[in-house]
Amino acid sequence: MKSAFRISSLLFINFALVLLLSCCRKNAPQKSPAGVELARPALTSLLLPRSNTVIKHGDSVKIEISLQNRDIHIDSVLVFNGKEEQLAVPGMPGNIYWSSGKSRVGQTTLRIMACYNDSLMDSHNVSLVILSDVAPKRYKYRVIKKYPHDDQAYTQGLIYDKGLLYESTGLQGKSSLRIVDIPSGNPLKMVSLEEDFFGEGISFFKDQVYQVTYKSQVGFIYDKQTLNLIRSFDYQIREGWGLTADEKQLIMSDGSAQLYFIEPEFFTQTDKIEVFDSKGMIDSLNELEYVHGTVLANVYGQSYIVMIDPRTGKVTGTVELQDLMPEGSKGDYGKVLNGIAYNPQTGHFYVTGKNWPVLYEIELIPSLSGIN
Repeated sequence: MKSAFRISSLLFINFALVLLLSCCRKNAPQKSPAGVELARPALTSLLLPRSNTVIKHGDSVKIEISLQNRDIHIDSVLVFNGKEEQLAVPGMPGNIYWSSGKSRVGQTTLRIMACYNDSLMDSHNVSLVILSDVAPKRYKYRVIKKYPHDDQAYTQGLIYDKGLLYESTGLQGKSSLRIVDIPSGNPLKMVSLEEDFFGEGISFFKDQVYQVTYKSQVGFIYDKQTLNLIRSFDYQIREGWGLTADEKQLIMSDGSAQLYFIEPEFFTQTDKIEVFDSKGMIDSLNELEYVHGTVLANVYGQSYIVMIDPRTGKVTGTVELQDLMPEGSKGDYGKVLNGIAYNPQTGHFYVTGKNWPVLYEIELIPSLSGIN
């Protein structure tokens, strides 16, 4: 009897488990034949803003959400730009406006979340393009002096310190780092890179010289006085072009419209911005120089320099140097303007280009004629 009772009990328990599992399966999310959980259909749709809407920095953007099911109740609408929540509106308001005033210029993505029934939500992502609201100042220049420059130096980076120029040159098998005597244009010290490396931008940081390379994703750190190699480092940015530094970090270009902010000990990227003026993206950023909170940049293949606010990515000024270009260099990408060094004692700049025979010392003058 005890044995029969145990068997009956086991059968009852097994039946109950099967029934319970069956009920759970009915309430569980449905799966496709391949076993992939099917997504819950969205109960809201985003009508505005439309993807790739172009606005100016500071403009407000209207957000319009449509309900697919009139029976649901919207508890709140949240708007994120990146990871930061920038707007939270309770309920289902008639009009929602997001202000771009706290955003950077460039391409950005808004994530708009409609929350309902206490725990459920729909998420919509939309891309926007934010132009600068600043009309760049147009600068003129005055040539202070001309100096000889090695016309075999394919200039990729230029920095000034205590009466000397530090210059990085490129090309495979010809790349170097030099300390240059300004009046004569002759190298006082020079180290050559191995043939595998194409030298690019350089910058000082804490009495050391940092140098990046074109496509190798390898950089070098040198002693500032002797140019002895201290160590090399790797980085994840696809190409190295220009390099400069503020008081805390390195700033790097890769030939795109982006500037990367780099922690100098392990060369990890901490941030990046896109560079835009009031008309659009400024691409092909090349050699860089940081001066009093502004980044100056050569634009590859162009004869002008742009001035960039590194906090926002806005172009704040330009200077056209077409008249300094060597004769016959127009259209020659092997002789483009490339090289900006700042002398803090005089406030003057040294500028040159790839394989130029001349180094110019210039003074920038705000143009009275106004803006671009």
